[in-house]
Amino acid sequence: MRAKLLALTGIASAFLWVSAASAATVSIGASPGAVGAFTTVATSAAGATTFACLPCAPAVWGVFNANQITATGRPIDPLPNILGSTSFQINAGDGGTLRVFVTSQNNTDVNSNWISSFTSNSLPTGWSVREQTFIDTANGLFTTTGATVTQLGNTLFNAIGTSVAAALAPSGNNYSVTHLYTIVATGAGSALSTITLATPIPGALPLFATGLLGLWALRRKRKAAPAESLDPVVA
Repeated sequence: MRAKLLALTGIASAFLWVSAASAATVSIGASPGAVGAFTTVATSAAGATTFACLPCAPAVWGVFNANQITATGRPIDPLPNILGSTSFQINAGDGGTLRVFVTSQNNTDVNSNWISSFTSNSLPTGWSVREQTFIDTANGLFTTTGATVTQLGNTLFNAIGTSVAAALAPSGNNYSVTHLYTIVATGAGSALSTITLATPIPGALPLFATGLLGLWALRRKRKAAPAESLDPVVA
């Protein structure tokens, strides 16, 4: 029994090690208008952050007067998720464009297989939301262009819907991933969108297989051992 507990502990420790291998810093930024400098509005080294301004200062957000953004990266998100973000209650009082950036930096899980899932849960008539994902092997903040950046997914929503995109790209050993929401409002209204970026981690499967093999060997050994007598010892 003790050996079995040790084996189970080893499996748990291996998965904890894999999960803790990437401690991300998650940041949120925004830029009113189709182009222009962005402002960092929230950052956290704990793997998750959120931003809310109700109402927002017009000088920062333009016609967008109420906004809430959440972001969750590693290690808060379990594998295979690398970064998940939600841009909700993006409320506009008039027509305009808002870009929202969400970046997870300092990721160290090396892989080349990526899956981006895009969702538009609420979209007023006439509005559009473009959702994009990027990977930067130079570990940059809010980077969407450059020699070290690869675009992983790109979807334009003109109505409520869901899209999934798969891509191949190198990750390196200290990389960042960025979600970019480009919200175009044609009038008053409120939108809700989400992006999830995931990648399978090959290292987790061998660890799990090794643990199962150890349990199988332990069970065989116990079956092969002679059964203990239940008769009391006679003096």
